[in-house]
Amino acid sequence: MTIFPYLVAAFAGVLFTEIVGYFLHILLHSEKIAWLSRDHMIHHLKVYSVEAGLRQPAPYKDSTGGRTALAGVGLEWILPIALVLSAMLAVFHALGIPPAAQATFSIVALAWGKFMFGAMHDSMHIEGVWLAGVPVLRTWFRHVRRLHDIHHLEFTDDGQMLTNYGISFFGFDRLFGTFMPKAHAFNLAGYRAALLRYKSVIS
Repeated sequence: MTIFPYLVAAFAGVLFTEIVGYFLHILLHSEKIAWLSRDHMIHHLKVYSVEAGLRQPAPYKDSTGGRTALAGVGLEWILPIALVLSAMLAVFHALGIPPAAQATFSIVALAWGKFMFGAMHDSMHIEGVWLAGVPVLRTWFRHVRRLHDIHHLEFTDDGQMLTNYGISFFGFDRLFGTFMPKAHAFNLAGYRAALLRYKSVIS
């Protein structure tokens, strides 16, 4: 039995997670589905806000207090991912993809998501995290952390955050024009506009 189909399924799982994560992150900032954006803004404007600090002592503080969540992940992430993954598996079934390959795809996709949008993202908000001090990784980690800081700090005049939706890889940001390598001067008026827009969930 060749392992090639399973390697392909594993690669597809990683790619799936990166694509879905990127576009879902955009959706969470778009206000097209209001409750998704409101719940996500708790992370941006309350828990790890400019005033509270983008980096705080461990452990990581999730933004799901008082809300339905699974392992610290809110429904604003879980429900859309579950819907898209279910649709993908239905397509795979219709195409006759073997169940073992489907299982490989699903396991890798979920594991990569937990690692990237859980462990890696969370580490960017923790003071003194070990990744920032490891010689082989620290230059890369500090670079992607700085790009994530820009995602948190770059506000349009009407209070939107429209840049650097990736977590550790920013290929889709580059491809779709949402990449910002350097921050502009902090837009205080834009930040206040965001606080006003989401005051019901951050008060």
